[in-house]
Amino acid sequence: MNNMSNTPYPSPAPKQEQAQCRKLRVIHLHSTLGVYGAERWTLALLKHIDQNKLELSVVSIGVKKGADSFYQQLVAEGFSAFHIALPGKLNPRAILKLREIMRREKTDILHTHGFKADVLGYIATRGIPVRLVSTIHGWSADEGYLIRFYEAVSRAFLKRFDCIYPLSPALLETLQQRGFDPVRLRLVLNSVDLSGQDFKFNPRTSTDPFSVLFVGRIYRPKGVFDLVQAFSLARFPVTAHLNIVGDGEDREELETFIAALGIGDKVTLVGTSPAVSAYLSDSHALVLPSYAEGIPRVVMEAFAAGTPVVGTDIPGIRQLIEDTVTGLLAPVADTARLAQAMENVCNHPDQARLMAENARLLVEKSFSAERMAQDFETEYRRLCSRQ
Repeated sequence: MNNMSNTPYPSPAPKQEQAQCRKLRVIHLHSTLGVYGAERWTLALLKHIDQNKLELSVVSIGVKKGADSFYQQLVAEGFSAFHIALPGKLNPRAILKLREIMRREKTDILHTHGFKADVLGYIATRGIPVRLVSTIHGWSADEGYLIRFYEAVSRAFLKRFDCIYPLSPALLETLQQRGFDPVRLRLVLNSVDLSGQDFKFNPRTSTDPFSVLFVGRIYRPKGVFDLVQAFSLARFPVTAHLNIVGDGEDREELETFIAALGIGDKVTLVGTSPAVSAYLSDSHALVLPSYAEGIPRVVMEAFAAGTPVVGTDIPGIRQLIEDTVTGLLAPVADTARLAQAMENVCNHPDQARLMAENARLLVEKSFSAERMAQDFETEYRRLCSRQ
Protein backbone atom coordinates (compact mmCIF):
# COMPACT_ATOMS: atom_id res chain seq x y z
CA MET A 1 0.00 0.00 0.00
CA ASN A 2 1.28 3.46 -0.82
CA ASN A 3 1.97 5.37 2.43
CA MET A 4 2.39 8.74 0.70
CA SER A 5 -0.25 11.38 1.43
CA ASN A 6 -2.68 12.30 -1.31
CA THR A 7 -2.17 15.96 -0.40
CA PRO A 8 -0.41 17.56 -3.36
CA TYR A 9 2.98 19.18 -2.89
CA PRO A 10 2.75 22.98 -2.61
CA SER A 11 3.54 24.83 -5.81
CA PRO A 12 6.88 26.65 -5.92
CA ALA A 13 6.58 30.25 -4.78
CA PRO A 14 6.59 32.81 -7.60
CA LYS A 15 10.02 34.20 -8.38
CA GLN A 16 9.08 37.59 -6.93
CA GLU A 17 8.06 35.99 -3.60
CA GLN A 18 11.23 33.87 -3.52
CA ALA A 19 13.34 36.99 -4.00
CA GLN A 20 11.56 38.64 -1.07
CA CYS A 21 12.24 35.68 1.26
CA ARG A 22 15.74 34.44 0.59
CA LYS A 23 18.98 36.11 1.63
CA LEU A 24 20.40 38.21 -1.21
CA ARG A 25 24.12 38.27 -1.93
CA VAL A 26 25.66 41.60 -2.94
CA ILE A 27 29.27 42.40 -3.87
CA HIS A 28 30.63 45.96 -3.76
CA LEU A 29 33.44 46.53 -6.26
CA HIS A 30 36.10 49.19 -5.67
CA SER A 31 39.19 50.14 -7.63
CA THR A 32 40.98 51.77 -4.75
CA LEU A 33 44.16 53.58 -3.75
CA GLY A 34 43.32 53.71 -0.06
CA VAL A 35 40.48 54.23 2.40
CA TYR A 36 38.80 57.42 1.25
CA GLY A 37 35.21 58.64 0.95
CA ALA A 38 33.81 55.86 -1.26
CA GLU A 39 35.48 53.17 0.83
CA ARG A 40 34.21 54.62 4.11
CA TRP A 41 30.74 54.86 2.54
CA THR A 42 30.78 51.13 1.85
CA LEU A 43 32.14 50.40 5.32
CA ALA A 44 29.24 52.33 6.88
CA LEU A 45 26.76 50.32 4.80
CA LEU A 46 28.40 47.04 5.84
CA LYS A 47 28.12 47.97 9.50
CA HIS A 48 24.43 48.83 9.36
CA ILE A 49 22.89 46.47 6.81
CA ASP A 50 21.02 43.46 8.24
CA GLN A 51 23.39 40.61 7.31
CA ASN A 52 20.62 38.12 8.14
CA LYS A 53 18.73 39.43 5.12
CA LEU A 54 21.53 40.66 2.87
CA GLU A 55 25.00 39.15 2.61
CA LEU A 56 27.44 41.88 1.59
CA SER A 57 31.05 41.33 0.44
CA VAL A 58 33.66 43.66 -1.02
CA VAL A 59 36.09 43.13 -3.89
CA SER A 60 38.94 45.63 -4.30
CA ILE A 61 41.20 45.84 -7.35
CA GLY A 62 44.62 47.46 -7.73
CA VAL A 63 48.36 47.09 -7.35
CA LYS A 64 49.59 50.60 -6.52
CA LYS A 65 50.71 51.60 -3.06
CA GLY A 66 47.75 51.48 -0.67
CA ALA A 67 45.54 49.51 -3.07
CA ASP A 68 45.07 46.68 -0.56
CA SER A 69 44.60 48.88 2.54
CA PHE A 70 40.80 48.81 2.27
CA TYR A 71 40.86 45.02 1.95
CA GLN A 72 43.14 44.74 4.99
CA GLN A 73 40.86 46.95 7.08
CA LEU A 74 37.75 44.99 6.08
CA VAL A 75 39.37 41.67 6.99
CA ALA A 76 40.59 43.08 10.30
CA GLU A 77 37.02 44.16 11.13
CA GLY A 78 35.59 40.75 10.25
CA PHE A 79 33.92 41.51 6.93
CA SER A 80 33.94 39.30 3.84
CA ALA A 81 36.44 40.74 1.37
CA PHE A 82 38.60 39.81 -1.62
CA HIS A 83 41.49 41.62 -3.29
CA ILE A 84 42.49 41.29 -6.94
CA ALA A 85 46.10 42.49 -7.33
CA LEU A 86 46.36 42.87 -11.09
CA PRO A 87 47.75 45.88 -13.00
CA GLY A 88 46.18 47.79 -15.86
CA LYS A 89 42.92 49.65 -16.42
CA LEU A 90 41.08 46.73 -18.05
CA ASN A 91 43.09 43.62 -17.29
CA PRO A 92 41.27 40.58 -18.75
CA ARG A 93 42.47 38.41 -15.87
CA ALA A 94 40.84 40.82 -13.40
CA ILE A 95 37.55 40.40 -15.26
CA LEU A 96 37.86 36.61 -15.18
CA LYS A 97 38.79 36.65 -11.49
CA LEU A 98 35.80 38.85 -10.68
CA ARG A 99 33.46 36.51 -12.59
CA GLU A 100 34.92 33.57 -10.68
CA ILE A 101 34.24 35.30 -7.33
CA MET A 102 30.68 36.22 -8.33
CA ARG A 103 29.90 32.65 -9.40
CA ARG A 104 31.43 31.16 -6.26
CA GLU A 105 29.60 33.60 -4.00
CA LYS A 106 26.30 33.11 -5.90
CA THR A 107 26.07 36.87 -6.33
CA ASP A 108 22.70 38.49 -7.03
CA ILE A 109 23.88 42.12 -7.36
CA LEU A 110 27.20 43.75 -8.22
CA HIS A 111 27.44 47.31 -6.85
CA THR A 112 30.29 49.35 -8.37
CA HIS A 113 32.12 52.49 -7.21
CA GLY A 114 34.29 54.58 -9.53
CA PHE A 115 34.94 54.61 -13.27
CA LYS A 116 37.29 51.62 -13.40
CA ALA A 117 34.97 49.49 -11.28
CA ASP A 118 32.01 50.56 -13.44
CA VAL A 119 33.63 49.37 -16.68
CA LEU A 120 35.09 46.18 -15.19
CA GLY A 121 31.79 45.38 -13.52
CA TYR A 122 29.83 45.85 -16.72
CA ILE A 123 32.09 43.55 -18.74
CA ALA A 124 32.32 40.93 -15.96
CA THR A 125 28.54 40.59 -15.60
CA ARG A 126 27.82 40.02 -19.29
CA GLY A 127 26.06 36.69 -19.77
CA ILE A 128 25.52 35.89 -16.09
CA PRO A 129 22.32 36.59 -14.08
CA VAL A 130 23.67 39.39 -11.87
CA ARG A 131 21.98 42.77 -11.40
CA LEU A 132 24.37 45.69 -11.92
CA VAL A 133 24.17 48.99 -10.02
CA SER A 134 26.53 51.86 -9.20
CA THR A 135 26.82 54.65 -6.66
CA ILE A 136 28.06 57.95 -8.09
CA HIS A 137 30.28 59.68 -5.54
CA GLY A 138 31.14 62.68 -7.75
CA TRP A 139 32.69 63.76 -11.01
CA SER A 140 36.24 65.09 -11.38
CA ALA A 141 35.57 68.41 -13.06
CA ASP A 142 39.11 69.64 -12.48
CA GLU A 143 41.03 66.43 -13.14
CA GLY A 144 43.37 65.98 -16.06
CA TYR A 145 42.28 64.99 -19.55
CA LEU A 146 42.94 61.27 -19.03
CA ILE A 147 40.75 60.96 -15.93
CA ARG A 148 37.96 62.93 -17.58
CA PHE A 149 38.21 60.61 -20.59
CA TYR A 150 37.92 57.53 -18.36
CA GLU A 151 34.88 59.01 -16.64
CA ALA A 152 33.25 59.75 -20.01
CA VAL A 153 33.78 56.10 -21.00
CA SER A 154 32.34 55.04 -17.65
CA ARG A 155 29.19 57.12 -18.21
CA ALA A 156 28.63 55.38 -21.55
CA PHE A 157 28.62 52.02 -19.71
CA LEU A 158 26.55 53.35 -16.79
CA LYS A 159 23.62 54.08 -19.10
CA ARG A 160 23.24 50.29 -19.46
CA PHE A 161 23.21 49.57 -15.70
CA ASP A 162 20.07 48.39 -13.93
CA CYS A 163 20.18 51.35 -11.55
CA ILE A 164 22.36 54.35 -10.67
CA TYR A 165 22.45 55.88 -7.17
CA PRO A 166 23.76 59.48 -7.06
CA LEU A 167 24.57 60.69 -3.55
CA SER A 168 23.27 64.24 -3.89
CA PRO A 169 20.57 66.22 -5.71
CA ALA A 170 23.31 68.01 -7.68
CA LEU A 171 24.68 64.69 -8.98
CA LEU A 172 21.16 63.52 -9.81
CA GLU A 173 20.56 66.69 -11.81
CA THR A 174 23.87 66.24 -13.64
CA LEU A 175 22.94 62.69 -14.66
CA GLN A 176 19.53 63.84 -15.87
CA GLN A 177 21.15 66.58 -17.94
CA ARG A 178 23.49 63.99 -19.47
CA GLY A 179 20.55 62.01 -20.79
CA PHE A 180 20.33 59.15 -18.27
CA ASP A 181 17.00 57.32 -18.14
CA PRO A 182 15.12 58.75 -15.12
CA VAL A 183 13.69 55.29 -14.42
CA ARG A 184 17.22 54.03 -13.70
CA LEU A 185 18.11 56.90 -11.33
CA ARG A 186 17.38 56.67 -7.58
CA LEU A 187 18.62 59.35 -5.18
CA VAL A 188 20.00 57.86 -1.96
CA LEU A 189 21.67 60.63 0.04
CA ASN A 190 25.17 60.15 1.39
CA SER A 191 25.40 59.18 5.04
CA VAL A 192 27.71 58.87 8.01
CA ASP A 193 28.13 56.17 10.66
CA LEU A 194 27.01 57.66 13.99
CA SER A 195 27.46 54.46 16.01
CA GLY A 196 30.06 55.03 18.71
CA GLN A 197 30.58 58.58 17.45
CA ASP A 198 29.68 60.80 20.36
CA PHE A 199 29.60 64.56 19.95
CA LYS A 200 32.98 65.70 21.31
CA PHE A 201 33.52 69.36 20.56
CA ASN A 202 37.19 70.03 21.30
CA PRO A 203 37.20 73.24 23.34
CA ARG A 204 40.17 75.59 23.46
CA THR A 205 41.31 78.16 25.95
CA SER A 206 42.67 81.42 24.54
CA THR A 207 46.24 80.09 24.80
CA ASP A 208 45.81 76.50 23.53
CA PRO A 209 47.42 75.60 20.17
CA PHE A 210 45.03 75.52 17.21
CA SER A 211 44.85 72.26 15.24
CA VAL A 212 43.67 72.22 11.59
CA LEU A 213 42.91 69.02 9.66
CA PHE A 214 42.63 68.04 6.00
CA VAL A 215 41.47 64.53 5.00
CA GLY A 216 41.53 63.37 1.38
CA ARG A 217 43.65 62.65 -1.66
CA ILE A 218 46.66 64.87 -2.17
CA TYR A 219 46.05 66.33 -5.60
CA ARG A 220 45.32 69.84 -6.78
CA PRO A 221 41.55 69.62 -7.39
CA LYS A 222 41.08 68.84 -3.69
CA GLY A 223 42.38 72.36 -2.99
CA VAL A 224 45.13 71.10 -0.70
CA PHE A 225 47.69 73.53 -2.19
CA ASP A 226 45.23 76.38 -1.56
CA LEU A 227 44.85 75.18 2.03
CA VAL A 228 48.60 75.12 2.66
CA GLN A 229 48.99 78.62 1.25
CA ALA A 230 46.01 79.92 3.22
CA PHE A 231 47.40 78.32 6.39
CA SER A 232 50.71 80.15 5.81
CA LEU A 233 48.81 83.46 5.38
CA ALA A 234 46.54 83.08 8.41
CA ARG A 235 47.32 85.18 11.46
CA PHE A 236 46.42 82.91 14.33
CA PRO A 237 46.78 84.39 17.83
CA VAL A 238 48.32 81.11 19.04
CA THR A 239 50.57 78.36 17.72
CA ALA A 240 48.81 76.45 14.92
CA HIS A 241 49.46 73.13 13.21
CA LEU A 242 48.05 71.52 10.06
CA ASN A 243 47.68 67.74 9.71
CA ILE A 244 47.14 66.37 6.20
CA VAL A 245 45.71 62.83 6.28
CA GLY A 246 45.82 61.04 2.94
CA ASP A 247 48.13 60.40 0.04
CA GLY A 248 48.13 60.98 -3.69
CA GLU A 249 49.96 61.71 -6.89
CA ASP A 250 50.84 65.30 -5.92
CA ARG A 251 52.42 64.53 -2.55
CA GLU A 252 56.03 65.23 -3.56
CA GLU A 253 55.03 68.51 -5.20
CA LEU A 254 53.13 69.48 -2.05
CA GLU A 255 56.15 68.71 0.13
CA THR A 256 58.24 71.01 -2.05
CA PHE A 257 55.57 73.72 -1.83
CA ILE A 258 55.43 73.48 1.97
CA ALA A 259 59.22 73.77 2.19
CA ALA A 260 59.21 76.81 -0.12
CA LEU A 261 56.67 78.53 2.15
CA GLY A 262 58.91 77.84 5.15
CA ILE A 263 56.21 76.13 7.22
CA GLY A 264 57.60 72.59 7.30
CA ASP A 265 57.57 72.63 11.11
CA LYS A 266 53.87 73.53 11.16
CA VAL A 267 52.55 70.94 8.66
CA THR A 268 52.53 67.15 9.01
CA LEU A 269 51.81 64.86 6.06
CA VAL A 270 50.37 61.90 7.93
CA GLY A 271 49.73 59.63 4.93
CA THR A 272 46.74 57.31 4.77
CA SER A 273 45.21 56.29 8.08
CA PRO A 274 42.21 54.19 9.14
CA ALA A 275 41.91 56.36 12.28
CA VAL A 276 40.20 59.39 10.68
CA SER A 277 37.78 59.69 13.62
CA ALA A 278 40.69 60.07 16.06
CA TYR A 279 42.18 62.93 14.02
CA LEU A 280 38.78 64.61 13.84
CA SER A 281 38.29 64.40 17.60
CA ASP A 282 41.74 65.94 18.21
CA SER A 283 41.26 68.82 15.73
CA HIS A 284 39.68 72.25 16.13
CA ALA A 285 38.71 72.60 12.46
CA LEU A 286 38.41 70.42 9.38
CA VAL A 287 39.06 72.28 6.13
CA LEU A 288 37.90 70.90 2.76
CA PRO A 289 38.83 73.40 0.00
CA SER A 290 37.79 71.17 -2.94
CA TYR A 291 36.91 72.40 -6.43
CA ALA A 292 34.20 69.72 -6.90
CA GLU A 293 32.44 67.23 -4.57
CA GLY A 294 29.34 65.10 -4.31
CA ILE A 295 28.19 65.24 -0.68
CA PRO A 296 31.60 64.84 0.99
CA ARG A 297 31.66 62.09 3.56
CA VAL A 298 34.51 63.60 5.56
CA VAL A 299 32.42 66.72 6.22
CA MET A 300 29.59 64.58 7.61
CA GLU A 301 32.11 62.65 9.72
CA ALA A 302 33.36 65.96 11.12
CA PHE A 303 29.76 67.01 11.83
CA ALA A 304 29.20 63.75 13.72
CA ALA A 305 32.40 64.18 15.74
CA GLY A 306 31.73 67.80 16.72
CA THR A 307 34.56 69.26 14.64
CA PRO A 308 33.79 72.67 13.05
CA VAL A 309 34.15 72.69 9.26
CA VAL A 310 35.39 75.19 6.70
CA GLY A 311 34.60 74.31 3.08
CA THR A 312 34.52 75.84 -0.37
CA ASP A 313 31.30 77.31 -1.72
CA ILE A 314 30.43 74.53 -4.21
CA PRO A 315 27.15 72.60 -4.67
CA GLY A 316 28.14 69.37 -2.88
CA ILE A 317 29.47 71.18 0.18
CA ARG A 318 26.59 73.68 0.22
CA GLN A 319 24.30 70.66 0.58
CA LEU A 320 25.77 70.33 4.09
CA ILE A 321 27.13 73.72 5.10
CA GLU A 322 24.88 76.71 5.58
CA ASP A 323 27.36 79.51 6.04
CA THR A 324 27.77 80.55 9.70
CA VAL A 325 25.05 78.04 10.72
CA THR A 326 26.59 74.57 10.22
CA GLY A 327 30.05 75.74 9.14
CA LEU A 328 31.89 78.39 7.16
CA LEU A 329 32.17 78.74 3.37
CA ALA A 330 34.90 80.38 1.30
CA PRO A 331 35.08 80.93 -2.48
CA VAL A 332 37.00 78.32 -4.48
CA ALA A 333 40.76 79.02 -4.70
CA ASP A 334 40.44 82.21 -2.62
CA THR A 335 43.29 81.68 -0.17
CA ALA A 336 42.75 85.00 1.62
CA ARG A 337 39.11 84.18 2.41
CA LEU A 338 40.06 80.62 3.37
CA ALA A 339 42.65 81.99 5.79
CA GLN A 340 40.05 84.36 7.24
CA ALA A 341 37.58 81.52 7.78
CA MET A 342 40.18 79.49 9.71
CA GLU A 343 41.01 82.55 11.80
CA ASN A 344 37.30 82.97 12.62
CA VAL A 345 37.03 79.39 13.94
CA CYS A 346 40.14 79.97 16.05
CA ASN A 347 39.09 83.39 17.38
CA HIS A 348 35.42 82.65 18.08
CA PRO A 349 35.15 79.30 19.93
CA ASP A 350 31.58 79.95 21.09
CA GLN A 351 30.39 80.40 17.50
CA ALA A 352 32.42 77.35 16.48
CA ARG A 353 30.67 75.24 19.12
CA LEU A 354 27.23 76.46 18.03
CA MET A 355 27.98 75.60 14.38
CA ALA A 356 29.22 72.15 15.44
CA GLU A 357 26.04 71.50 17.44
CA ASN A 358 23.84 72.53 14.51
CA ALA A 359 25.86 70.31 12.18
CA ARG A 360 25.47 67.26 14.43
CA LEU A 361 21.70 67.75 14.49
CA LEU A 362 21.70 67.89 10.67
CA VAL A 363 23.45 64.54 10.19
CA GLU A 364 21.32 62.86 12.84
CA LYS A 365 18.16 64.01 11.05
CA SER A 366 19.03 63.46 7.39
CA PHE A 367 22.30 61.59 6.87
CA SER A 368 22.45 58.58 9.19
CA ALA A 369 23.92 55.28 8.01
CA GLU A 370 20.91 53.45 9.47
CA ARG A 371 18.65 55.33 7.05
CA MET A 372 20.97 54.58 4.12
CA ALA A 373 21.10 50.86 4.98
CA GLN A 374 17.29 50.68 5.10
CA ASP A 375 17.11 52.45 1.74
CA PHE A 376 19.49 49.97 0.12
CA GLU A 377 17.80 46.93 1.64
CA THR A 378 14.61 48.14 -0.04
CA GLU A 379 16.44 48.88 -3.29
CA TYR A 380 18.19 45.52 -3.49
CA ARG A 381 14.91 43.70 -2.87
CA ARG A 382 13.18 45.80 -5.50
CA LEU A 383 15.84 44.99 -8.09
CA CYS A 384 15.77 41.25 -7.46
CA SER A 385 11.99 41.07 -7.48
CA ARG A 386 11.86 42.37 -11.04
CA GLN A 387 11.28 39.70 -13.65
